[in-house]
Amino acid sequence: MKIYLRPLSFVYHQLVGVKNALYDRGILGVYKAPCPVVSVGNLTVGGTGKTPLTDYCLKTLTAAGKKVAVVSRSYRAQVNEPTLVDPRRPSAAHYYGDEPVLLAKSNPEVSVFVGPSKWRTTQYACSEDKFDLIIVDDGFQHRKLHRDVNVVILDATEVLSNYEVLPEGRAREAWRGLDRADVILVTKCNLSTQDDLKLLEDRLPQNKEVLYFAYDITKFRNLFDERELSRVDFEGKKSFLVSAIARPDVFERMMRDLGEVSKTSIHYRDHHPYSQQDAESVYEEFKRSKADLLVTTEKDAVKLRSIFPHPEQVWGAVLEIQELGKKGRLNEIISKILR
Repeated sequence: MKIYLRPLSFVYHQLVGVKNALYDRGILGVYKAPCPVVSVGNLTVGGTGKTPLTDYCLKTLTAAGKKVAVVSRSYRAQVNEPTLVDPRRPSAAHYYGDEPVLLAKSNPEVSVFVGPSKWRTTQYACSEDKFDLIIVDDGFQHRKLHRDVNVVILDATEVLSNYEVLPEGRAREAWRGLDRADVILVTKCNLSTQDDLKLLEDRLPQNKEVLYFAYDITKFRNLFDERELSRVDFEGKKSFLVSAIARPDVFERMMRDLGEVSKTSIHYRDHHPYSQQDAESVYEEFKRSKADLLVTTEKDAVKLRSIFPHPEQVWGAVLEIQELGKKGRLNEIISKILR
């Protein structure tokens, strides 16, 4: 732990506590949308597997015939007002943000909205159309927006010391923030040891329902023509990785299960806005590494596709989520609020 940062963490914790108290007491106002709202969020600053989980929920809901919208913040993106995402727009990921474009591209029947403020973007979405449900991506700390179900994700591979409040750890608020959760989802359980998972479980509130999920790479999609290969085709081969995600270590671990990973793989900070120069540097480093395959994440693929010098040589790793235990329980919880 970064003990020298503890005084700053104390100040941050106090400020967050004051904000939450003002909302809890009704002193600060809340916007309530005309349709049910589900927040999919977390305690830490990223890397819990929130976007794949949101995608999982979207596919389940749309398969049931529900009209769903997603609201996301335009983090490190060019758009500066509430907007409907068009994944066909040139350089869409740079304009709207990587995660919103990935969700829109993977779910063409879903309306994905982005903007600087989640509650204002939700208001805008509701003025544009009527929806059965709105999912707010990364909305747990956005108290200005009323939500009917608070889904909170905890990463089973996260070191428990990282749950110290920023900047000492990676937590946006203290552990007791979980009191506001309606259901807790523990992700990447297959990548955690039983001992570490038990340590996490021992800290969870006893009065909350907990669901468990496994994450795995099941196939790879080519950036150029989107043809797909199974993980069998990648077994035993050396991969060069490039990513701009919060937990590149987990990505590397999953790829090491298939074969060797180049020591010169490149990892940028989360949501890095790749430039043409970045793409060319990555390609040159890949050639020097003598690796068999150049692999990135789905989130990075939406940004690299339009700027990479040889997209036919890049493969996006596709994650599959498996609900452990009672199948369909998350959908049951969300379906209860549908009108």
